Amino acid sequence: MPVVTDLRTGLYGVPNEEPLDDATQSFDELELIVVEVACDDGSEGLGFTYTIGEGGSAVLEFVRTTLEPLVVGESAAPRAATDRMRAGTTFVGRAGVSELAIAAVDIALWDALGRRAGEPLYALLGGERREIPAYETNGGWLGFDEDRLVENAREAAEAGFVGMKMKVGRGHAEDARRIRAVRETLPESMDLMVDANCAYTVAEARRFCRHVDVPLDWLEEPLPKDDYAGHADLRSRVDVPIALGENAYGEREFAQAVRLDAADVLQPDVCRVGGVTAWVGVAELGRAAGLPVVPHYVEPLHVHLAAAFGNVPSIEHHSTVLDGVLESPPLPEGGRFLPPEDPGHGIRFAGLEGYEKPV
Repeated sequence: MPVVTDLRTGLYGVPNEEPLDDATQSFDELELIVVEVACDDGSEGLGFTYTIGEGGSAVLEFVRTTLEPLVVGESAAPRAATDRMRAGTTFVGRAGVSELAIAAVDIALWDALGRRAGEPLYALLGGERREIPAYETNGGWLGFDEDRLVENAREAAEAGFVGMKMKVGRGHAEDARRIRAVRETLPESMDLMVDANCAYTVAEARRFCRHVDVPLDWLEEPLPKDDYAGHADLRSRVDVPIALGENAYGEREFAQAVRLDAADVLQPDVCRVGGVTAWVGVAELGRAAGLPVVPHYVEPLHVHLAAAFGNVPSIEHHSTVLDGVLESPPLPEGGRFLPPEDPGHGIRFAGLEGYEKPV
């Protein structure tokens, strides 16, 4: 296995065309922390991670000062590198900044491995699925009025998406009215999911479920992100399936959620969970537990990962801001994504230099 000889980094801020709101935050800017690795056999790989507008400089500094010494001069094997990075950062954090940073390096190493092998990432992982169904999220933001939600639902149905997800947090009665309007617009065959973005207590989530008078395919992250016991309690008290995981860091958090019966759907985000290596671990955990895995965001990477696992029924169409700085973003056709055939993950940035942030 080649040895890593160099690691190059950068920080970029890509603004949204309009603020996108949920119950707990406003998404105004996508921060990208980019990592490029070079190996002694001439191979290279590109990795990245992201934040929603803040904290990117801390992630970048963690890569440069803490991870780089653990990677440069060592084997470029992704799993071995992830083991070294985690072992070397045990006492400075097992969540948040550390996992975001590890993800960027891990993704770069998997890309380099694919380029050396001349294989796309999905094939490297043993996948063969050629069409990955998608559900629409970008049309369901909390700040959209009811008319816009309904129009977006109509467009999602016409585009062939298998489902639509919308944000809640305007108050139970208003949320219920908006949900009903979207459900009545969607064809019966389409799923409808809602996302509370960690805004409720157990009691509030139960009241929410009593207000909604149409079936939901899941309620996403109703409680604080790491309250797995609370999610398990809620799940035992309501009929709506519970989805969680976009804010979970590392496989151990997902293992805890599974042990406690906290979720019906697992939602790992490849950049937050620690990269491709960790994401695969979560998908295997879900498969062993009989749980579907429906990843959060980052569909240019998740299209590869979904192709390698039969327990991934769909991925999220959500990365429109990210797509704006990609050379060839994967675009859904008939509501489905096709994994690219380029060696590695195939992601290449274009025009990113115009968004570089000072560090």
